[in-house]
Amino acid sequence: MLYNKRHIILRSPLRISFAGGGTDIESYFRNEQGHVVSSTIDLYNYAALKDMFDSNVRVHHAEIETESIASRVKHNYARTALEHFGIFKGAEVILTSDVMTTGSGLGASSAMMSCLIKGCSELRDKKIKSNRELAELTYRLEEDAGTIGGKQDQYATVFGGFNSIKFNKDKIEVKKVKISRENLLQLEKRIFLIFTNIARENKIIQTALGENAEHPYTKKYFHEIKMLSHDFLTELESKNFSLKRIGRLLDEGWKLKKSSNNHVTNPYIDQLYELLKSRGIIGGKILGAGGGGFLLAFAGDSGTKEKLKYELYPNFISLDIKFSTKGTEVLWKNF
Repeated sequence: MLYNKRHIILRSPLRISFAGGGTDIESYFRNEQGHVVSSTIDLYNYAALKDMFDSNVRVHHAEIETESIASRVKHNYARTALEHFGIFKGAEVILTSDVMTTGSGLGASSAMMSCLIKGCSELRDKKIKSNRELAELTYRLEEDAGTIGGKQDQYATVFGGFNSIKFNKDKIEVKKVKISRENLLQLEKRIFLIFTNIARENKIIQTALGENAEHPYTKKYFHEIKMLSHDFLTELESKNFSLKRIGRLLDEGWKLKKSSNNHVTNPYIDQLYELLKSRGIIGGKILGAGGGGFLLAFAGDSGTKEKLKYELYPNFISLDIKFSTKGTEVLWKNF
């Protein structure tokens, strides 16, 4: 086998889903238009891929796997991406993250898969033609790897930026949110992430969401979640932009999200959220499918935010974030 010495490093951003989560599930948008407002942030998943000097396949993640062929690799995402692009032997993959690769609620799984796909495609000169193609392939290969869920994470991490994403049976539309730089900075000053100390498995939650999206009783909550997402977008783009209104919409959205699925929250999360509200946040939500991961908190003012972060430490890790504009990208390559 020819040793090409090819080497590529990529990163893909994590995301915050502000409104509309759940309506990006196919069981909902095959009949109704879904809508999500989300933004990528300055937290990333990284992938480095290179040709190996021998015929082995080595994958570095929480452990280091060295196998004689890709099909024996235990890491579902790495194995699925490598095999899709015909990379069965002679490759090394290194996967790292700024937070955690699963269970964060920040779309980390899709960020990792999009990195792997783009890296494998370039390593073997099978380049992806568009962001849309990369997002759809990310969704399909995640399914092949055993992950179920909606389509917002793949489009968010691939396209990057603050977006309004509409989901239709035949087409998915991504549009940049028309928010001023000043208002964007104001948002950054008010929001922060709190790790709940629970890294959850979302398969059960996503299965329940998919079923509930078609159930007559809970379907009404998905409609209300979608309507609220449009209100959220209108507020972001309004000339009379109101931070208090943004916080209240987040709070309303969290109540609707809890009503859509019994697995989204638990007494521990509810108690944490109510504690935060009693200390000065005006809105927030558990990110992603729910059940754990990161909680998005929206403080009444920047002073309250800093005070809360200090009070929560060391029992809870709090993170400031900044919005990012770039999606899945190549940081460096040697070929």
